[in-house]
Amino acid sequence: MPLLILLVILILPIKVAAQNVPSQYQIEGQVQDGDIICQVEGGYKACDQEYDQAIYGVYIENPPLLLENTAVEGQAVMTGGMVTVRVNTDNGAVKKGDFITSSKTAGVGQKATVSGYVLGIAMGDLESGEGKVPMSIGARVALITNTTRGNLFQTIKDALLSPTLTPLASLRYVLAAIIASAAFVLGFWYFGRVAKTGVEAVGRNPLAGRLIQLSVVLNLLLTALIMGSGLVIAYLILVL
Repeated sequence: MPLLILLVILILPIKVAAQNVPSQYQIEGQVQDGDIICQVEGGYKACDQEYDQAIYGVYIENPPLLLENTAVEGQAVMTGGMVTVRVNTDNGAVKKGDFITSSKTAGVGQKATVSGYVLGIAMGDLESGEGKVPMSIGARVALITNTTRGNLFQTIKDALLSPTLTPLASLRYVLAAIIASAAFVLGFWYFGRVAKTGVEAVGRNPLAGRLIQLSVVLNLLLTALIMGSGLVIAYLILVL
């Protein structure tokens, strides 16, 4: 009997630690089971902005286990692990493996289609309307590149997010920036050198001025080609 008690004492903490146990927080306003919660100044509330940077966790109405704080009378919020979350299809049907972020509907998540702050990954599907799907949660920044089409502003936004992304994603942006910068530096250096040489050549041989001018124009086109190639390579690194 003492041996059995000892085994229970040793094994039980390991099982509990392997699960993410919700904690109590005071949440502003009314919330429903599965609502996405954001951490705001002075407390917590249901998220009501898309890609909210303050995403914190999910409210659970009847948690099987709870880290109770006797000093605070609040609601249970899960910040990691598997949990059922309220989502809608305002941003498209939700499929297993999609990143889920906050939406304009308070407490309700939606499919993330651009890079930004997300709650986690959907482990189930929702074709239309509003419902609940199981999710693996853990608030973080996600890099999403669903298509090669995009716009400059979104690319810049993704680049600004790169320090908080995975090492591989960050490396892509750093490498693209280095290649684009190197192309511009090399292009301007080459053009400056050619222009200086052309002016000196015209001074030494005025009769060949037109030929020298043509040579300068050709070298200018070559400079533009070098710079353009660098930009194309940088773009391909970002979108492929």
